[in-house]
Amino acid sequence: MKCNSFVKAHLGILLLSYLPLAALLNPTCNPGKPGMLNVHFVCHTHDDVGWLKTVDQYYYGAKNNIQRAGVQYILDSVISSLLDDPDRKFIYVESAFFFRWWEEQTPEMQDKVKMLVDQGRLEFINGGWCMNDEGAGHYNAIIDQMTLGLSKINNTFGSGARPTIAWQIDPFGHSREQASLFAQMGFEGLFFGRLDHDDKSTRWDAKRLEMVWEASANLGKDAWLFTGVLPNGYGPPTGFCFDILCNDDPIMDNPRLHDYNVDQRVDEFLKAAAVQAKGYASQDIIMTMGMDFHYTYANAWYKNLDKLIKYVNARQQNGSNVNVFYSTPSCYLDALNKANLSWPTKTDDFFPYASNNHSYWTGYFTSRPTLKGFVRETNTFLQAVKQLSSLLGLGIDPRLEILKKAMAVLQHHDAITGTAKQAVTNDYYLRLAEGVTESFGLMAEAYRKLQPAVPEAEATVTPVYCPLLNESSCPLSETSSSFVITVYNPLGKPWEKYHVRVPVPKDIAYKVTDFQGNAVVSQLVPIPESVLGLPGRSSTAEFELVFVADMIPPLGFTQFYVQRTSNHLFHKMQQSKITVPIEEEEFTVKFKQGLVLMFDRTTHLLDAIGVPEGGEMKTLKVNQTYLWYAGMSGRNYKEEDRASGAYIFRPNGTSPNSIADAVNITIISGEVVTEIHQTWSPWMSQFMRIYSGDILNIEMEWLVGPIPVADQMGKEIINRIVWGDISTDDTFYTDANGREILKRVKDHRETWTLDNKEPVAGNYYPVNSRLMILGDNGFMAALFNDRSQGGTSLDDGHMELMIHRRLLHDDAFGVGEALNEVAFGEGLVARGKHHLIFSDLTRPGCDFGCLQRSLGERLMMKPIMSFSLSALPHPTYEDTYNTQWSGLTLPLPMNVHLLTLEPWLDGKILLRLEHMYELEESDPFSNPATVNLKNLFSDLEVISAEEMNLAANQRKEDENRYQWDVGSNHPSTNEINRPNKDGDLIGDELMVTLQPMEIRTFILTVRKSTLTY
Repeated sequence: MKCNSFVKAHLGILLLSYLPLAALLNPTCNPGKPGMLNVHFVCHTHDDVGWLKTVDQYYYGAKNNIQRAGVQYILDSVISSLLDDPDRKFIYVESAFFFRWWEEQTPEMQDKVKMLVDQGRLEFINGGWCMNDEGAGHYNAIIDQMTLGLSKINNTFGSGARPTIAWQIDPFGHSREQASLFAQMGFEGLFFGRLDHDDKSTRWDAKRLEMVWEASANLGKDAWLFTGVLPNGYGPPTGFCFDILCNDDPIMDNPRLHDYNVDQRVDEFLKAAAVQAKGYASQDIIMTMGMDFHYTYANAWYKNLDKLIKYVNARQQNGSNVNVFYSTPSCYLDALNKANLSWPTKTDDFFPYASNNHSYWTGYFTSRPTLKGFVRETNTFLQAVKQLSSLLGLGIDPRLEILKKAMAVLQHHDAITGTAKQAVTNDYYLRLAEGVTESFGLMAEAYRKLQPAVPEAEATVTPVYCPLLNESSCPLSETSSSFVITVYNPLGKPWEKYHVRVPVPKDIAYKVTDFQGNAVVSQLVPIPESVLGLPGRSSTAEFELVFVADMIPPLGFTQFYVQRTSNHLFHKMQQSKITVPIEEEEFTVKFKQGLVLMFDRTTHLLDAIGVPEGGEMKTLKVNQTYLWYAGMSGRNYKEEDRASGAYIFRPNGTSPNSIADAVNITIISGEVVTEIHQTWSPWMSQFMRIYSGDILNIEMEWLVGPIPVADQMGKEIINRIVWGDISTDDTFYTDANGREILKRVKDHRETWTLDNKEPVAGNYYPVNSRLMILGDNGFMAALFNDRSQGGTSLDDGHMELMIHRRLLHDDAFGVGEALNEVAFGEGLVARGKHHLIFSDLTRPGCDFGCLQRSLGERLMMKPIMSFSLSALPHPTYEDTYNTQWSGLTLPLPMNVHLLTLEPWLDGKILLRLEHMYELEESDPFSNPATVNLKNLFSDLEVISAEEMNLAANQRKEDENRYQWDVGSNHPSTNEINRPNKDGDLIGDELMVTLQPMEIRTFILTVRKSTLTY
């Protein structure tokens, strides 16, 4: 065996040495032939990072009764086939799979793969950990997952392997912000497979399937990206699929055999090429040769493609103008750039996506709301752990890598979307939970480093994380007579007033003390019955202790000491006043800020809002309620029979149904918060809140489920707000992945005339952070959410977000299951929050642009709470421990967000700073902002800063992207007037300036300052 292994290992090396000389040099792209139709064969596999099977099952090839797919065998087979013939090429996308395979290879095989990469025969495309979704994904998490994959490619294969093409072939619609992010990452082009069927046919007829996407209203050419729609989705032309999973005839080229078919197959191919050429503007066209999990037996593909290339090109001797060869998307894009054509442009996005007249893929914007909420919360937790690891020099820790990879996997276009099978979704939950558990250990270690050494008898018990606060449960706070709460602020500026809510038992009073020993006003708020009765809830808490954490320092924490007390004064002060309005009586709820909420006497729904104006009260008519659409049932045999499912939103009718004619209502008021608890039914309730002294916004916490389906009718639940006196002219606005705001017009598309057969679903758009309306009188309102949801405005003054879906039929787009989530033997219960603001709530120095951006930042990066016991009584605890700390010397400017602070290679730190505002969005916050990096951190001195592209895999100064001619008549070709970056990285001060919506990325070399602890 030893001899055989030795021979086999060295035989591989000998084979490499006998390859043609051209294969050992860095090849150039095949230039094609002038005057001919040059057909670029792109060999690829699309490997979902979970969908019908889990990530592990897909990699190993398990559960083939569900789907025949094994990624490890695909990579084995492809590499072998590439080594057999130097003309062959292949592209690979999903780094999550590739690096799992890579780590299992011998050094000899790794050397062969590096050779293939160096020669351009194996090319990494996209390069993220997965192919992320573009509708339900938040930009922070998208950037992270791309960075994870791209950095591993750089570190393993060098900068020459850096992907230059974005390859989003399977996501269900495409975001303008995603294109902008790709451009900022240094990508040269983007290719995708899915767009609205009418949009595609219109573009095909006009030869406008390839364009320059002007993907930002703020960044100018920095966000331009050449974008191409692939001709056949992402599969091969009909009849030319040569995978073992396909049934098309191979090329049978032995003329002595009866089934010889070369002439027939070449004729069929030339016809397919001619048809495709009609939709494209240049003499170069791309053909994707591959599909989902293809190339398990790569030789079947390559053997037939070799023959097809040979026999098609042989026809040139008889006058054919078709020239075929192996290529890659980067080679194809290079050919298009050299064609010197003038390209059309696009400034909007590709949402919503419809595959036919009755199949709008807008349901997945909301599908599996608890998973979407968990992902968003985990993103904030990940940022906090990365920040503390960077500030305290913990380095690249394996525990942090577990969470980074889990979050990256969840950005996949069948994960965050909620379109995987239930068993796979359970695996996604498990991965996130394991990542959070591992990384919290790292956070606890960081906290310990910030504390002085004390005798073990006095040591603070290791802090714990309470993951079930979403069901008002935390064992430590429920059972302990005294405990410490650490509140960490992941923002780069102080958190002025954060409202801490801690589950506690009934009939107990508490004294809360801040980090300086001052008593903090607190309030005991009863937990609603609908929360107490949650399926699976196991908790002794019947109240929540609510208090204000004031001025939590930037990138820092503050601690609160909480102790049970028998002092009747505390008990009396903490009690909430509970009021149940008399039926058929109009009533109002007044708040200290002057705001008044008015409720209808019959329905007890919000009916109007009173706001102080010039010493008087201005009344705004507004109604807010929860409704449900009936999910269409169907067998999916034809498009008119399409069911509503995990992907598809298709309501049965255009008008939603009422849950109840009137709601039960209870008002709970106190020193810290006033709440209005409303109950529509046993499965639908809301807790409306306004906190004292906060940036004024109306918080609406919803609790929905188990959605009843005993009537055999699926239901899709919405929150609808209607401003009665506001005219919005069929126009509303949504965010793009949490960043720039896009204009939406009901029943309208920018690039073709829409004939909308689904008037509700066809007007739904992805909402990651906010849905906004602008009235004809200057009135503005924004409804914020805490996770991705679908949203729309179907009439004047309407704001609508879908919050939960439970359906009884599959929509027949592959997942094979109805979206009928259950937990603890009942339908799934979801809990989340919306926040409502409007222009009458603005205050001096903060216009509506400021109001909505600052609230958006705070909802995106909420503080992280942890709990610990203490062996020391108060106030000895405060004399012993550091109860407040900040990682920054000074807060960042109000218009700058610290997007990333992450441990990097060689002890360095990755830093991203983001200008939060758009051009002319707010005065003065849309102005440029300057930050001094030199002394930014309290415990770290920045020695140098190297600016990188957004993905941190190329130096900014090395960027030299393609230029594209878009003609002179297009109004958007004028470059946006962006001020110069005055004082940028000057001398030792390291001053950097950010323009509106700009993200700047730096790799910092740092050294430790002298700790003061």
